[in-house]
Amino acid sequence: MLSKLMKSKFFKNSVMYTVGSMMTPLIGFIMLPVYTNYLSPAEYGTLTTVQTLIGMFQVFLVLSLQGAVTRFYYDYLNDLNKQKEYLGSIFIFVFLFSTVSAVLLVFFAQPLGTILFSAIAITPFYYMMIGIAWLNALFALPMSLLRAQEKASSFVIVNLLKASLIMLLSIYFIVFRGLGPESALLSQFIISAIVVAILLIKQSQFLKLSFNFTYIKYSLIFSIPLLPHVASGWIIKSSDRVILEKFVSLEEIGIYALAVQVSMVLSLFYQGINNALSPRYTKLRKEEKIIEADRLLNIFFWIVIACGLLSIPIAMVGAALLSSNAYNSAIWLIPVLILGQIVKGLYFIPVAKLFYSKRTKSIATSSTIAAAVNIGINFALIPVIGIYGAIISTLGAELVRMLLIYRASKVSNH
Repeated sequence: MLSKLMKSKFFKNSVMYTVGSMMTPLIGFIMLPVYTNYLSPAEYGTLTTVQTLIGMFQVFLVLSLQGAVTRFYYDYLNDLNKQKEYLGSIFIFVFLFSTVSAVLLVFFAQPLGTILFSAIAITPFYYMMIGIAWLNALFALPMSLLRAQEKASSFVIVNLLKASLIMLLSIYFIVFRGLGPESALLSQFIISAIVVAILLIKQSQFLKLSFNFTYIKYSLIFSIPLLPHVASGWIIKSSDRVILEKFVSLEEIGIYALAVQVSMVLSLFYQGINNALSPRYTKLRKEEKIIEADRLLNIFFWIVIACGLLSIPIAMVGAALLSSNAYNSAIWLIPVLILGQIVKGLYFIPVAKLFYSKRTKSIATSSTIAAAVNIGINFALIPVIGIYGAIISTLGAELVRMLLIYRASKVSNH
């Protein structure tokens, strides 16, 4: 069975997707000595807070339509013309929607920036945040198409090149030019723009210039209920830093952000495997190979548990070696944050079932409740116990979300 698993396309793609997804956190680890030696905890706190908000705006600029591409791609395997028309319609819609939305966000920069930032300057950070979020929204669709096509090697190459170039340009700006946290954001903007342009040109062969409202409509019906699910992921993972900025110093945020950055390596490891799991599970179910599909989920379960427990001591040692003494207190925050990542990894299992059956409203409901729990705990505890309140809220929200989604997946099977 083990030999058969290692020869399977799922295993090979899981390895490839995991390697590709791990490039960003791995390079983040490589950059830790640069950040912690050339940026103060306050500057690092500024950088990570802005990067957190980029994720929030990206969610709404793409409307979760990357999930629709991954799901509906398989409905047109036998009609390539319709497939190209479908993909072209979605790509054009996302480009128009995200561009118009980004322009409006820039127009209202002052009032929105004042709400979002307390200690961080609106110029240049707000404008860089919107620009990168817009590019990330455009980047999401070509990458989801690579996933649907199960082109794991291309997925890895794109992520590796993008992350490596951002790292090199950031090192140049920070180390050799002596620039601050804005230089890392500038690097991300420049490289993302180049990569998005190349991807869209390369994938134009799979697209047909079209704006079929029917395709857009049923994709939105599928994806919009996923927005609370995706947004809740951002809220549980990142909103604490936005709230922390209102109650604690940027130095404390920088220390907390380092612990989160380290624990996120495990999350991206799980996401890499899920990138292979989701399309493979969908394909097996479409082919009515139920036993094989269930076995796939069982394998994923044990991967989550084993890798999660092993990562705790490794992450603590790695953080100690790669960061400066000013960040030492972050090391003892890592174990609890990793427990939250393990819970999040288990969450992918029932989501795969509900995603296949198109029961996205169940996913949205559980995610919305968990996000509300997260925000409630954050506002209740952060003013009292600071970053420890953020840690408690993250773990609590992940537990609530997992329990609710497991319950929904059990109901859907009856």
